[in-house]
Amino acid sequence: MFQQYIAYLTEAGFYPVDTAATRRHCGSSYELDAALGKGNIWCYGVDNLYGIVVSDFVFNCDVTAQFAHSPFFLIGLTTATHPNQQPEVDQKHPSLFTYVGQDDVFQGGFERGTLVRNVSVSFLPDFYTDFLPGRYPLISSLEPIFTAINDNDAIPEVTEVLHQLSSFRPVGNIARLYYDSKVTELFSMMLQREIDRQSLPVDNPVPACDLANLHQVMAYLNAHYTKEIYLKTLARQAGMSQTKLTALFKQVYGTTISDHIRRLRINLAKEMLADGNRKIASIAQTVGYRFHGNFSAAFKYATGLTPKAYRKTVR
Repeated sequence: MFQQYIAYLTEAGFYPVDTAATRRHCGSSYELDAALGKGNIWCYGVDNLYGIVVSDFVFNCDVTAQFAHSPFFLIGLTTATHPNQQPEVDQKHPSLFTYVGQDDVFQGGFERGTLVRNVSVSFLPDFYTDFLPGRYPLISSLEPIFTAINDNDAIPEVTEVLHQLSSFRPVGNIARLYYDSKVTELFSMMLQREIDRQSLPVDNPVPACDLANLHQVMAYLNAHYTKEIYLKTLARQAGMSQTKLTALFKQVYGTTISDHIRRLRINLAKEMLADGNRKIASIAQTVGYRFHGNFSAAFKYATGLTPKAYRKTVR
């Protein structure tokens, strides 16, 4: 399938370059023809098990290309922004997307000025016909797991792993070990979500009006997480008590409000730390921490590394 994808990249205007262009130590890197735009794509594939793609590019013209592919299942995280997007829409928060591919032709289109920043994992036939059945025979089909996810869903654990796949750059001799573990972790979280979804008691669901209000709160958090956020403000937005809001938020999203805010801030900080010209104190302020010490403590708690040590791993 990766050979088919490479043909698609070539048609879209990308050409192979040294992996140093994407600051990677393994996989394959592709640069966009300067006549068409700027940016790059990095790919890492393992046999016929899975493939990882990290994209960061923008076209200066409208481009279409066909991707003739064999079957696969894909989940990804995107921060693609349209050139006409309203300025009040936060452009830093990514959204999940999935794709269920059969033997088909995908018509890919990129509009001029659209900034595409994606990370995706494709699960290939050997993964779900050989690897999974031998270890998890209860899994009969992947399609419900992927089709149950839409771009309005917030799955913090899945988002976190995709962020890690995008930002971490292992050296060549441990890359396979790292990516095998992360792809397996990613799939296990998606599987757990599907199990949880199916096991929700039908006699005690979250009322539709409360669910809609929770989604509004989540959208607010995703757009304003770098600012001061108060629980009483969120409760007023949701039209419920603070106690009810915190309980329902944890029930629906599987995480607390404070943990979700922290995760968003740390993920944004990881992206900024990859830029060696940004001062760590400035990054702390930008992502929502008034004090450098609080930021460093939160970052180390989330990643096991100080911001300075993490920066060394991605440069």
